[in-house]
Amino acid sequence: LLVRANYIRMEFTLDAGDLATREQAEAVAARVAGSEASPECVALANMALGQIAISRGEPALALERLAAAAPVLESLGLLMELRRALATMGISYRGLGRFADAARTFRECVNVAERCGHLGSIAHSYGLLGNVYQDLAFFDAATETYRHVVASLEVLDSARAFAEAYSNVTRFALMLGNRREAEIALTRCEDGARRSTLWRHQVTALMARADVQLGHGRPDLAWPYVEQAAAIVGDRAHLLPDAGTFVRLQHHYHWATRGFDALRSQGHTIQALFDSVVEVLEVRLFDEAVAQIHGARTDSPALDEAVSTGLLGPLARLLATGVHHPGVPPRAPGESAAQLIARAFPHPQRTATAQALGLVG
Repeated sequence: LLVRANYIRMEFTLDAGDLATREQAEAVAARVAGSEASPECVALANMALGQIAISRGEPALALERLAAAAPVLESLGLLMELRRALATMGISYRGLGRFADAARTFRECVNVAERCGHLGSIAHSYGLLGNVYQDLAFFDAATETYRHVVASLEVLDSARAFAEAYSNVTRFALMLGNRREAEIALTRCEDGARRSTLWRHQVTALMARADVQLGHGRPDLAWPYVEQAAAIVGDRAHLLPDAGTFVRLQHHYHWATRGFDALRSQGHTIQALFDSVVEVLEVRLFDEAVAQIHGARTDSPALDEAVSTGLLGPLARLLATGVHHPGVPPRAPGESAAQLIARAFPHPQRTATAQALGLVG
């Protein structure tokens, strides 16, 4: 009971950004993990330590802890705990840029969640898998996966799930060029954020609203939401789970409202803890695109990396929010960001035939 209570305390501290209590929870978990307690207690302690490591931006350490916990949890038949461990392992792989391992682990996570029959776990697991497919610009695979998320959330009234999952669905709908579904998803994201009351969920919803305004070609209407998000975050950007989106929007705001020189001098002062190479790449792609637009550079190391690694989802997100990297061919009339990326950077899994997720407003 003590170990489980400590795990719950750890989760609350991460939500609240309470670093002092996180340290206390970590100390308790470390003592249990290094003791001769029962295998279940040690495994749960390692789960907590893995989650804390991820919150610190240490995915390799998280994997070490979770790899020790997962087999024990599976052998004991603790499926809900195993699903959590697999989810965090997948997030760790994604953070390290090991996307094939992340996708494989998230598929295992989905299988375990479906064995549990817990709708929240099913939605969360499919959402994590959909995010990886979105990163890789596997648009049709992501569409199919997000449809499972939407189906689960139709019968699940969870403020947290709505705020987190629908923010990703909102941006993906923009990439598909489906503004109607982006608005529906955004409304649900904002509803979840209001009911959640967590500050980071409020920021998530504000950033989603800003991206929708940018996607609609209304940047002047986007900036008040970016300003509100920055005011709420303050000096807590390092605690955001979607820091890449936050920094990219702040850079866009600096560029649009103060000019390119202001972006260069002020846009890089935001202290954020990126939990994935994808987030870092999204910000680099934005900065590179703007620099090329202004003739400040001609090389494209960020775009080259996106192409060589297959991480073209961040590039599609930029296109969907009105920033066209000069290294990407022009859009054809009526072409969505997803369709352009699929055409310009062909891959057997990079198809974009689907244009809707099935959201009903």
